[in-house]
Amino acid sequence: MNIQLKKLELIEWITQINDNNIIGKMDNIRKMHLKITKGKIKPMTIEEFYSSIERAEEDIISERIYTQEKAEKESEKW
Repeated sequence: MNIQLKKLELIEWITQINDNNIIGKMDNIRKMHLKITKGKIKPMTIEEFYSSIERAEEDIISERIYTQEKAEKESEKW
């Protein structure tokens, strides 16, 4: 199937959707795509990826994290 036909099928399908949740999610995808294509978001290099993992692991070891349980307890005070 060529891309033009696929686009038309998607347009037809989108026009029939009445669920705000689905439309919102599709709009978020569209916005993210715009950010990526306009260079506002750049893919991570493999070095950045591994560095991010190392920082996360250091945060866990140093207990600089919020567990879900902590977040839930904190939200009960709101």
